[in-house]
Amino acid sequence: MLISNLKRLATENQTIVILVGIILGLVFPQTLKYLNAFSTQLLILVFFFSSLRLSLDEVTNYAKDWRMLFFAATYMLVIMPFAVFIPASLLSYPWAVALMIVAAMPTGMTIALMAEFFGGKTSLALVITTVTSLLAPFTIPIVTQITVGQAVEIDTLRMFWSLFLTIVAPFALAMLVKRATPKQVAKYDAWWRNLSVAAFGVLITGIVAASSSGGNVSITGFDVFMMLFSMALLGALTWAGFYLAPWRPDADRMTIALCMLYMNNTLALFIGSKFFAHLGVVPIQILLLLVVNALLPFVKVSAAYVLKKK
Repeated sequence: MLISNLKRLATENQTIVILVGIILGLVFPQTLKYLNAFSTQLLILVFFFSSLRLSLDEVTNYAKDWRMLFFAATYMLVIMPFAVFIPASLLSYPWAVALMIVAAMPTGMTIALMAEFFGGKTSLALVITTVTSLLAPFTIPIVTQITVGQAVEIDTLRMFWSLFLTIVAPFALAMLVKRATPKQVAKYDAWWRNLSVAAFGVLITGIVAASSSGGNVSITGFDVFMMLFSMALLGALTWAGFYLAPWRPDADRMTIALCMLYMNNTLALFIGSKFFAHLGVVPIQILLLLVVNALLPFVKVSAAYVLKKK
């Protein structure tokens, strides 16, 4: 009974899985950092199992709304980086740079797993992830050049290949499997969700462990203040994302808002460690992981309120 209840709690509340993964990665970085070597494989598993629960027609319909996608991508990749960098730079330049890097990232590739839990649409999350990931190699260098005077070099071909390998290929394979064995796929729907959650938890653990293994992540009183400041700032920007596409149903709008908050932290940590390590932004980015995941329960409550209200 206890094991069954724990499994249900984990699969129904993915923020717990994320939090546990972050804590394990921070407490046992040297022991668990090897998990990061399997991040690509874990992403593939997450997207494959998540895609087994998607509708191809629904994905196609969302992709046709170019106005929604244009507003979402512009807001996330262009407006948000400046919206966090400018006020944060008045308090701390390293924190401002760390926030800018995170905010300039495309939607995180595991958002498809998260969307349904928040009352959103997994298919729409997948489309936004793909669009922002395709545009990010072009927007990130421009944003960093304007904000900090340093153009970040993004390996565009490598990023596109990563996008194909971790999103497009698993999605295509899942659609083929669904077409070949639709009844079996539907029968084990709960299994696909559980497996996605498990792979997601291991992925988060590996990323955090690898990022924190190179040095200690300490928290000062000022860091706590900046974490609260960042939480308020990102929370306001996330909620503003709900109003980007007023013509869409509320479930779609909640999905867009969630995509504004859940960025590609793997790419953010890579950029932070490669180009801005001298500013000490990587430990700050680890703290921002905690900030983002601390915001998720508030997003969950807000989503439930909005959807119930309608």
